[in-house]
Amino acid sequence: MVKPRKPLKLWEKKARELEQENSPEPQAISDDLHTSSAILDDIFRDCADVGNRDFLIPLSAPRPARLYLLKGMMDKDMINESVIDPLTDPQRIRPESEITDLISAHKLTPVEDFEQATKSILNGEALLLVHGSATAWAINTRAAQTRGVDEPETQSVVRGPRDGFIEDLETNIALVRKRLKTPLLKSTIISIGTMSQTQIAVLHIDSVANPKVLDEVHARLDKIDIDGIVDSGQLEQLIEDNAITPFPQIANTERPDGAAAALLDGRVAIMTDNTPFVLIVPTVLTDMLQSSEDYYERFHFATAIRAMRYVLFALALLGPALYIAITTFHHELIPTLLLIRLIGTRAGIPFPAIVEALMMELAFEALREAGVRLPKPVGQAVSIVGALVIGQAAVQAGLVSPIMVIVVAGTGIASFTVPGFNLAISVRLLRFVFMLLAAGMGLYGINLGLSILLFHLVSLRSFGVPYLAPLAPITIGDWKDMIIRAPTWWLQARPTFVAKENIHRQKKGARSVQPPVEEKDE
Repeated sequence: MVKPRKPLKLWEKKARELEQENSPEPQAISDDLHTSSAILDDIFRDCADVGNRDFLIPLSAPRPARLYLLKGMMDKDMINESVIDPLTDPQRIRPESEITDLISAHKLTPVEDFEQATKSILNGEALLLVHGSATAWAINTRAAQTRGVDEPETQSVVRGPRDGFIEDLETNIALVRKRLKTPLLKSTIISIGTMSQTQIAVLHIDSVANPKVLDEVHARLDKIDIDGIVDSGQLEQLIEDNAITPFPQIANTERPDGAAAALLDGRVAIMTDNTPFVLIVPTVLTDMLQSSEDYYERFHFATAIRAMRYVLFALALLGPALYIAITTFHHELIPTLLLIRLIGTRAGIPFPAIVEALMMELAFEALREAGVRLPKPVGQAVSIVGALVIGQAAVQAGLVSPIMVIVVAGTGIASFTVPGFNLAISVRLLRFVFMLLAAGMGLYGINLGLSILLFHLVSLRSFGVPYLAPLAPITIGDWKDMIIRAPTWWLQARPTFVAKENIHRQKKGARSVQPPVEEKDE
């Protein structure tokens, strides 16, 4: 359950009441065109990208008008065809015509004050001021300034949809709506950032999502007071439960099908304008070891792949630490023949195992980071060639043993199998902690580290949901979609630790294909 919000202290209530009393009322738009234009010109002084155009509307009593535009985001053809031409062509205008009847744009919003007018202009809408009217109109004439929908780069699959989120909020919402054609899919848009005015969309499925989680999402978003939000990663750090832990408590996805599946489970999606990554809450540890492709393949293969991921996850976390502990403190655990070979390969190595591991791990991380920062064709070549050259040179120079190169390479490959990139980063950091514990206390140090890590994971929450659910607390019914991926026709219920209402997703016996009935010969 979601933790209840702490009641405001008396001084906090007084401060909020005083802030509301002292906050000035937005200045209303004047019916005098020159007055309103002077105020907007002063607001956008030294803003070269904000332009305006004056023209006359030929009504029975001609009325001057001014159109404010943001040059880099306007659609010139739409402005001419939907706004300028209808308002200036005498053949289209009748004496009884209204301004709103003449404009043919698909979205026309009345604006009553200068604060709303400023936001409309900065959002790329055209603002129309007409002399004699105390109401302005914001006209949606924005041009598409984003890249086309393309395959996501960070969460690619062999089988599954190829479209991914982009940097446009409306397009991202449409990609989800394309998959969930139901009026129960609700979306709320708010603005965060006193300067950036970044639009944030909160999506959920009514009667499926937990109302307490939804209320908590809105409460945390309302508390944010910052000058700007550039990416969803900043928003994630502002609303997560525990900002100290290395483990991510909010999942992110670049795939519309992943977001739609999360919404169907009862989760809440948080979209941020200007970024293709969508936040999913609440999230648990096992969610980050699952891929969208698991549900598109047959359950035999998906279950085997998931089991392998858990093994490789443990190897990525403890691989070098186990090697250091066993070769330093626990030789009796190594078979005799293998021990003789290990001694032979380490003959002449001047450093202990911990120094070897740290050198190779740091070199591997440096190559991985260099491959990300360099241009894509060059980065791949640097990563592959650099790893081969440095590993071979280090072995020939007698700085590291060949077995250490194998251990570090296997650990690096294992870390790449974790579907959640943010979880893989946490594993990379904790790997060094376990290496130091193994160098100091051997397997006892590893056991101590695992115990502390387990206690920490049990204490974590994601918007009130236990981070280790359905393992702790144990929910046997939800184990069908944890390590084992049960057949689709068997997954009749949503995760009970997420959805509290409308738990059933399909009826019993929903599998359409039944065993054939043999016909008897007469």
